[in-house]
Amino acid sequence: MEATHLCGVALFAGTVVFADLRRLGADVSRLTAEELDRVFKPWAHSGLALLLGTGALMAFADWERYRHNPAFGVKIGLVALALISYFVPRRGQWTAVASLVLWTGVVLAARAIADFDI
Repeated sequence: MEATHLCGVALFAGTVVFADLRRLGADVSRLTAEELDRVFKPWAHSGLALLLGTGALMAFADWERYRHNPAFGVKIGLVALALISYFVPRRGQWTAVASLVLWTGVVLAARAIADFDI
């Protein structure tokens, strides 16, 4: 379950990061960031479905563990903000920077869940 969850995170966040890097001017593709968003949309949405579905299953399977874990609360808050930043129009460098910071925070908070088991 965790491996599938990580694949979903990599698929979704990876496509978002690729377009954000392009938005920041990195020469990662000849396509514009908006074109990358459009090309990656099916992949990103597949990854989103995987990460949300498996994440919910894992959390509800061991709810008492996650409910008391401060890193889990931080992760969920960051995921919510990162998803909002994904679904609002993403134009300009500041939205790309915010997105990259949020997704980096999600990954770090996810890793911290094991460190803060109570």
